[in-house]
Amino acid sequence: MKLSKIIINLFVASLILISGKAFAVTTSDIENANPTGQTVEFWVQYSDERLDAMKARAERFEAETGIKVNVVYKGHYGKVQSAMMSSAGTKDIADVARGYGNAAADMYIVTAAIDQTILANSKKWGVSQADKDDWGANWDVGYSPYFDGNPKLLHEVGKSIEIIYYNKDWLNELGLDEPKTPADFAKAACAATNKDFSGKMGEEPSYGYEIDTDASNFAAWVFAHGGDVFDYDNGQYIFNGPKSVEAMKFIQGMSSKGCAIAARGKYTDQQYLGQGSVLFSAGSTSGITYFQKAIQEGYNGNWDVAPISHTTSEPVLNLYGGGLIMGNTGDANRMVAAYQWMKYITNTENSAVWSTESGYGFVRTSSGEHPLIKEKRDAMAQYDKSLGMVKYGKGEPSVPGYYSVRGEVEKAYAAIINGEDIMSTLNKLNEDANAILKDATDN
Repeated sequence: MKLSKIIINLFVASLILISGKAFAVTTSDIENANPTGQTVEFWVQYSDERLDAMKARAERFEAETGIKVNVVYKGHYGKVQSAMMSSAGTKDIADVARGYGNAAADMYIVTAAIDQTILANSKKWGVSQADKDDWGANWDVGYSPYFDGNPKLLHEVGKSIEIIYYNKDWLNELGLDEPKTPADFAKAACAATNKDFSGKMGEEPSYGYEIDTDASNFAAWVFAHGGDVFDYDNGQYIFNGPKSVEAMKFIQGMSSKGCAIAARGKYTDQQYLGQGSVLFSAGSTSGITYFQKAIQEGYNGNWDVAPISHTTSEPVLNLYGGGLIMGNTGDANRMVAAYQWMKYITNTENSAVWSTESGYGFVRTSSGEHPLIKEKRDAMAQYDKSLGMVKYGKGEPSVPGYYSVRGEVEKAYAAIINGEDIMSTLNKLNEDANAILKDATDN
């Protein structure tokens, strides 16, 4: 174990030595760059119809700008990250790659990824304040305050938020309104557990809430209680902070009464909500059509969406999704060409169209008036309602090693739901998470 860690650290150190030698690009280099005729290497994680759609978009971009884009499928997100990190310090690195904020942080440490601020602020090639305002929370979430200077490591291309899906007919039968606070939510969850829905299908027992135990759900409830899972001022995790404890007491309070249960399998919360035996499920807005389908094929009644029930004055919702990471090519012409591509695929038109192609939310407010989006809004009131919640978005940690930390969160969260001591479980989680962070940043 110690030997493998030494080897990994030597590998990371060698990448830094290699990549740190050359690739310094100045503001002047950017302003004087010529992107015409450049070829942008764009590494992605999808190989289905989304790949074909993006390649078609690249052809249109080349026709309009003279910049060619090679859209290359590299495998899942982890493989994209590995390919980027292993090519750090070489001209073979991708100009743009898909990934999450934590992956961007891992790449930034070995200088495989760059701070995009120099491009964003360019008078000639960058983005306007109006553009930034149009992106709103989707722009702000791309920064990583973990690092000095708060670099912008991610350019958002498609996002979603964690929200509540619920059986509206059942809630009406219980004589209750849409929950606003955690106390409202727990009351409804326990009421549903004790009174079956009239349209329930199958013999499964009723539960108020089936909990997806992933790290994003954990963070969503901590955010909703006014807390955070990472302290950027001190550069460390705070999974055992007072708001995390408060959120987990709320969760365990429901599970200890039998009103909530850890998910029985992948997407079983969605499945049983559709069958009328689960009142609430929390999930990504990118899955809204899957919930709709489960309900239509199940109890086939009224349903709705709501912000995660919160103790704060306004909702605070977990905003997530893979974005665009810029590779450190050291070539100003390539960088500017890549940034023009990134702006192109996230303009009002393309953000709207990509949303319909990928299932993820668009990243610009102005895209909400696009005919394709308006058609979807008119066809699904729940989708239209969810769009008004994006402004409340807050991101999970964009720090090195968070991918590994997420696995530890899932185990701790499940243990708490199943009755383990909250404080000792969160203390252990926090200790493990900060050890992972230290390992990821020690070279």
